Amino acid sequence: MDDEKLGNQFDGKEVYVKDVFTEIASYYDEMNGIMSMGMIRRWHKFMMKKLGNLQGKRCLDVGTGTGEIAFLVARKAAGGEVIGLDITPAMLELAKKKMTDLGIANVEFVVGDALDIQMPDGTFDAVTSGYMLRNVTDIPKAVGEMHRMLKVGGRCVVAELARPGNRLVKPFYNFYMNRVIPHYGRKYDKGMAIDGKQPAYDWLTSSIEGFPYGDAMVEIFRKAGFRDAKCYVKSFGAVNIYVASKEA
Repeated sequence: MDDEKLGNQFDGKEVYVKDVFTEIASYYDEMNGIMSMGMIRRWHKFMMKKLGNLQGKRCLDVGTGTGEIAFLVARKAAGGEVIGLDITPAMLELAKKKMTDLGIANVEFVVGDALDIQMPDGTFDAVTSGYMLRNVTDIPKAVGEMHRMLKVGGRCVVAELARPGNRLVKPFYNFYMNRVIPHYGRKYDKGMAIDGKQPAYDWLTSSIEGFPYGDAMVEIFRKAGFRDAKCYVKSFGAVNIYVASKEA
């Protein structure tokens, strides 16, 4: 796949992204609700359905952020264990607080890099990730690490933003992403540049530039070793959920 189809990449991206999420950690969950127009819960419910039975299983949530998906997985994996991995300690501190407030005990949050997960091959029965791939510097490598982490027969479920193809939906989507989201974001990021680059919520909308989705993302999953990768289009194409299994 051509480099220009592998997302919005630039020198210093890893440090910049970490600094962005450190800055927005305290209001990340609130803005997710605004950005998704309240539909994020439906997306996550669909993800949990596609994971199947996780009782007693060991699961990994990559780019876990404040732990929203990890907590849903933990409830499905009663008697099992969930590892929530993220590169940003500030996000994980909030996740740990939320875990205490929710009374959930079977999640462990660890600082780690989605491109170099420091765990043995085949450690997990399921791997999840939400809205993380746009933020990495090497999308195929991140997907390859998810494949490596899975046991044979394990399932991977990933949610990511996409661009609607419907010509009637496109204008509304473009206006919402390019005008409405940055406007709401100013309430929080104050329009302040981070590391001499974009304010936080300008990045969260521009990060979709050149980002592969649909068939292009399915192809990345297949090249990583997932033979049965499928894409489920949600919210008129604003979000895609990718489901794949690790075969023998």
